[in-house]
Amino acid sequence: MRKFFLFKFLFLFSINFIQAQEYYFKHFRVEEGLSNNTVIASTQDEDGFMWFGTKDGLNRFDGYRFKTYRSQSDPIRSLGSNYIQSIHAFNGIIWVGTDKGLYQYSKKTDQFTVLNEAINDRINDINHDKKGNIWFVSGNILYKYSPSNKETKTFNPNKFFITTSISKDENGEIWASSLNKLYHYSEESLSFENIALNPPGNKANFRITAIYAFDKNTILIGTQDHGVLVYDRKNKTTTALEFSSKEPVFVRQFRKRGNNELWIASESGVYIYDFRTKKNVNLRKNYNDPYAISDNAAYSITIDKENGIWIGTYFGGINYHQKQYTQFKKYFPQKGQNSISGSAVREIHKDDYGDLWIGTEDAGLNRFNPKTQLFTAYLPNGSRNSVSYYNIHALMPRKNKIWVGTFEHGLDVLDRNSGAVIKHYSSNDPSTGLHSNFIFSFAETKKNELIVITTMGLYSYNEQHDNFEILKTFPETTHYTNFKEDSDGNFWAGSYRDGLFFYNSKTHKKEVFIYDYKNARGISNNTINSIFEDSHKNLWFATENGLNLFDKKTRTFTKFTTKNGLPSNVVYSILEDDAHNLWMTTSKGLMKFGQDHKSIKIYTTANGLLSDQFNYSSAFKDANGDMYFGNLNGLISFNPKNFIKNKYTPSIFITNLQINNKDIDANESDSPIKQSISHLDELELNNDQSSFNLEFASLNYTAPELTEYWYKLENVNNDWVYLGRNNKVFFTELAPGDYVFKVKSLNSFGVWSKEVELKIVILPPFWASSYAYFFYFLLICGSFYYIIRYSQNLTQIKNNRKIKHLNDEKEKEIYQAKIDFFTNVAHEIRTPLTLIKGPLEKLLAMEYQSTEVPQNLSIMKKNTSRLLKLVNELLDFRKSEIGGLKLTFVEANISSIVRNLHLRFTPLIEERGIDFELELGEKDIFAFVDKEAFKKILSNLISNAIKYSKEKVSLTLYRDDKKLTLVVKNDGNLIPFQLKDKIFEPFFRVDNMDNTSGTGIGLSLAHSLSQLHNGNLQLIADQKLNIFELTVPLHQEEEFMLYTDSEKELNQSETEKTELETKLEKPQILVVEDNLDLLSFVTSELASTYSILKAENGEDALKVIHNQNIQLVISDVSMPVMDGITMCKEIKTNLETSHIPVILLTAKNSLKSQIDGLEVGADAYIAKPFSMDYLKVQANNLIENRKQIMNYYASSPLSHIKSIAHNKTDEKFLKKLDDEILRNITDPDLSVESLAEIMNMSRSTLYRKIKDLSNLSPNELINIVRLKRAAELLLNENYKMYEIAEMVGYKSQTSFGRNFQKHFSMSPSDYIAMNK
Repeated sequence: MRKFFLFKFLFLFSINFIQAQEYYFKHFRVEEGLSNNTVIASTQDEDGFMWFGTKDGLNRFDGYRFKTYRSQSDPIRSLGSNYIQSIHAFNGIIWVGTDKGLYQYSKKTDQFTVLNEAINDRINDINHDKKGNIWFVSGNILYKYSPSNKETKTFNPNKFFITTSISKDENGEIWASSLNKLYHYSEESLSFENIALNPPGNKANFRITAIYAFDKNTILIGTQDHGVLVYDRKNKTTTALEFSSKEPVFVRQFRKRGNNELWIASESGVYIYDFRTKKNVNLRKNYNDPYAISDNAAYSITIDKENGIWIGTYFGGINYHQKQYTQFKKYFPQKGQNSISGSAVREIHKDDYGDLWIGTEDAGLNRFNPKTQLFTAYLPNGSRNSVSYYNIHALMPRKNKIWVGTFEHGLDVLDRNSGAVIKHYSSNDPSTGLHSNFIFSFAETKKNELIVITTMGLYSYNEQHDNFEILKTFPETTHYTNFKEDSDGNFWAGSYRDGLFFYNSKTHKKEVFIYDYKNARGISNNTINSIFEDSHKNLWFATENGLNLFDKKTRTFTKFTTKNGLPSNVVYSILEDDAHNLWMTTSKGLMKFGQDHKSIKIYTTANGLLSDQFNYSSAFKDANGDMYFGNLNGLISFNPKNFIKNKYTPSIFITNLQINNKDIDANESDSPIKQSISHLDELELNNDQSSFNLEFASLNYTAPELTEYWYKLENVNNDWVYLGRNNKVFFTELAPGDYVFKVKSLNSFGVWSKEVELKIVILPPFWASSYAYFFYFLLICGSFYYIIRYSQNLTQIKNNRKIKHLNDEKEKEIYQAKIDFFTNVAHEIRTPLTLIKGPLEKLLAMEYQSTEVPQNLSIMKKNTSRLLKLVNELLDFRKSEIGGLKLTFVEANISSIVRNLHLRFTPLIEERGIDFELELGEKDIFAFVDKEAFKKILSNLISNAIKYSKEKVSLTLYRDDKKLTLVVKNDGNLIPFQLKDKIFEPFFRVDNMDNTSGTGIGLSLAHSLSQLHNGNLQLIADQKLNIFELTVPLHQEEEFMLYTDSEKELNQSETEKTELETKLEKPQILVVEDNLDLLSFVTSELASTYSILKAENGEDALKVIHNQNIQLVISDVSMPVMDGITMCKEIKTNLETSHIPVILLTAKNSLKSQIDGLEVGADAYIAKPFSMDYLKVQANNLIENRKQIMNYYASSPLSHIKSIAHNKTDEKFLKKLDDEILRNITDPDLSVESLAEIMNMSRSTLYRKIKDLSNLSPNELINIVRLKRAAELLLNENYKMYEIAEMVGYKSQTSFGRNFQKHFSMSPSDYIAMNK
């Protein structure tokens, strides 16, 4: 009795389970293009588009892709919020309720409009009544909006009620609910009637969440935790809807399908209630079932025009169920549940007792009871009674025995009743007669003989001797795949690679059919997967390369391939249904092949299959017409009689326009369309937009992937062009003209859509437009006129040219004559001037009683020098004109040259009372120039500035990485800027300056000399001052290093003087900040300790750094022109400045910002707001630490030079410097000059770099490197003292010892003793 109840329970459980599983769902999540997996609302519009509201935008779905609408910058013309609460489609408008108000979407303009800016609360529900009024609930307040007069009526809760939900009945009347009451709106009284609800006693404390008018007499009331109440309008009674399982929790929405079926969305899953049978099903999430509903929290339900169900869930996106999906019953492995054990189903056969036996290639043998829907698995467990191997390739039920063939593990015979293996046959046992353990398949003859198909021949089972005999009618060593006895008694054997074999048992005739590419009527492939004979006695052969129909008369084959419509050329198995259609499995879907051998219908996963790829020898048809096919994901079953044809005629729309592979939106400013492409009648494109593509969709959602499309572009294609399943068409460089684009579709059920057309106009390029042609006409007329005028004036033009040429030649001759004259005169004048100048100097050296004589002689000498200068200028200008002036570039102290010239012009400056400002920077600037030529350039610029100024002259000198710049300004009469090039021509003078004497060649000479320096001299535009800017590169291609002993002594004395001054002066800091208040504050705080320089951006700061001796840079990060990060990178990557520490100040205190600063080499990173004391300590530490490192290096015998490097740039420089000194250490005459030449640097640049890094002069550094090398050698006892002195470049041991004692405060002997 217990067993009976257990069986009954299992039976009822399995029935309910299968019933639940009949609802298969297709899922759409963010991976498929949905904007968010939380779907709150959904609807289908009149066109057929599906709309889904999520927490992150509104989505329109056309079966292929989601188009997402989100909130934009304009909250009035776009969605005000991305959180969509409700959607309602009515009368061509999509009403969208957000958590910030109600919006209406126009399908034509593709735009949103807010209904009422004052109503900006959450929109919980939307509906419409029979008069077209829109009803909606916002923040528990009910509103009615009239589109005709655009008036909104508010039903204030103080006067009416707090509203939770609204619904419309069959008469178009509105029903509303409060927390626990139901109301009916009367159009006559324009008020609500309170409906008395008297629910059962256990439902008295209900709270309403949703209401729904199911039919004209029934109002459904969804509650939070009291299930569903039913109000009967006729009887005015309230009852509870009874559920077989736990009742719904927090009902979200109701939807009616058909006349009796109710779908309920709730927090506890989806419920389906049948009012006719009173039965119900609760669909819940099943982690083992990929086709179950994806989340239990169901928020919305929409039933589309094809009767498909769309369910929006809170975490699982969209779930779509279509009746066609349930046509294929699915069996697949499910952990923890009774299910098939494996996925790769190989064989399916039915025994005499009605059970199906299913072999798998990955999980053994299964027995399936179609009545109870229960599976029993038989797996190998190592015992003699279990199957030999999990990979089953062959099955054959025979009475109470199940014959099981395995992969390379022989043949098992299983007892049906006990499930135990009672016999095992193996090729390892010669008595069995088998030559192979790979049992590929079984077959039976009409005489009930068992044929065993193996990889080494065909065998017949001898029941009397219990062994197997090889069939000698076929080759004995061939790998066979199947065997068939046809209705005429002929034997057919298919092989793995050797073709098809035929044997006539009556005539003993044998044939072999082998693939021959030359024989169009031969078999299509040598691998035979299946042999099938249909009810018309046609023989079909499935191969790896197509389907073959055998013609018995001609002994030839008719081939069917993908060219004939097959989804794939790999065909596995064949069955015939009761309507004589053939069903075939392939590697790309299931195919229905009509009796006419032409009509083909393909089924894929889009129709509800488990997999598109099926498996070999895995097909079975039951007596009731049910068909079973195995694939790589399990088993499917169906009965073709139960197939329902979807007769819905879908609409087709153009859904997207792309121009040059870019999506075009109607709301973009430069868009060629001003309304939605889906509702556009004419598309006008410019000529540069003639390459475009159109997307379209047939709005049916049952297997849209299988919908086929045709298009036609009139004036290009007069016939329809087949696109297959592609829903996109491309047009490249369409010629200008008018076109009509048409598209139509055929869905998987054979239903054609209506054609849709779009007029397309491609405008010609401007040169081919009507305006252009009119312009061409005018141009031709003008050309004729011009030709006539040209012919008349040609002679005059030629004459004018001759006159002009003669004038030019004359001017050139005059100019040349002028130059030659002045040059000749200058040559002639130089000799007398020399004779005058010599005696004058002698006369000036004598003593005179009268003071007037020396004074007059001085005046004569001064003017003689001036005259000689003018002559030299004229000769230099002549040389530059003919290219004969050669310059010699040597390193010169430009700052010193400017100072000397300033001293020279001081008397003239004082004489004219001019305010002369000289800005040279603290650090001298060195460059390779021709000193004499450069002095002439500067002399001309300074002389002109003083000569033509009124009150003020300024001269500024600065440099950057590559060039120096000298700017001379004066406040004299402004030179017209249009003459900026003319003033550099010889003998040219500005009109308003003629009262001042001059030759007119000074600027021309200066300009020529600056160009010979590979530089430039130009006039800079300014409204108040005359500004001349001279730029000269710091280095030239040909440079000469010239040093005299006197210069060396002078430089050495200057160096010592600079060093002494540096020790006495305060450290110099550069503060860079674009905020003037903060710049002033930081400067004032640091001024007592440091000498402060200021800059307002990175570019100005770099100029200061190149012209001043800076010990520390404190900089803001965010600045105009050049930010702090870029400036820091420039400093740290420049060899001349990389040693300068940098502190960055910024308002960005994120770790990413700090990393960015430190990565470019910043020494410290301080976030704003900062403590001034902290900044002072940080600055002091950086400066003092570097001093301590320098002192430690200089005083410690074994400290390495790289210890004073602050970054990779410095480290690389110091390593190279150290290597070069060590390489030449034995040379006692190693000097700064030779070291500079080795390092490819100028002497001054090398001096400054070493001084800034180590606080040592280059000679001191060379000496210390010698001593440190000596310290290393002293610890090696292999060398004597005098040897070490020679090895490190000292000429005597005494000098070496004295230097060692001086630097390390110990003698070499003490050092050796200390380190023993």
